[in-house]
Amino acid sequence: MTNQQQNTILGLVLLAVASVWTWLVIDTIPPGFGDGDIGPRAFPLIFGLSLGALSILLLIQAYLRARGVEKPEGQGAEAGSSIHWIPAFTLLVEISFYGVLLEKTGFVIATMVIIVLVMWLNLKVRSPLKIGLMSVGTTLTCWIIFEKILGIYLANGTWINLG
Repeated sequence: MTNQQQNTILGLVLLAVASVWTWLVIDTIPPGFGDGDIGPRAFPLIFGLSLGALSILLLIQAYLRARGVEKPEGQGAEAGSSIHWIPAFTLLVEISFYGVLLEKTGFVIATMVIIVLVMWLNLKVRSPLKIGLMSVGTTLTCWIIFEKILGIYLANGTWINLG
């Protein structure tokens, strides 16, 4: 499979995911409470629209390369390239697990656990100090920015609530 074919397939899959994501956000998350307030819908909607725009750019790039308008960077790049299915599947499982964990344990615990998993499994980081600092620091920073500064309520768990 060539890079153009991989990019076309990836672009179409990401466009479908972005479309479903954006539709679900609009259908399920209520808008802001005031005219100028950023509501709970803002960040997920921006994420879905950004993913859709980037997937369209990927499709345009694959189309232009297939038509010969734009040359690929490396001439031998297509021969040795392949999709790395195991890391992609691992990340898909981690994202799905984060959604389930977010509902059960809330934002604080779920985010720390997922950061530890991603660093351990995907990035192969084995330093407990790095893993601990990254998970606690990222979670605390996100919690302060979103919950305290912006006033956006983050998920509270049904099992544990540290919100």
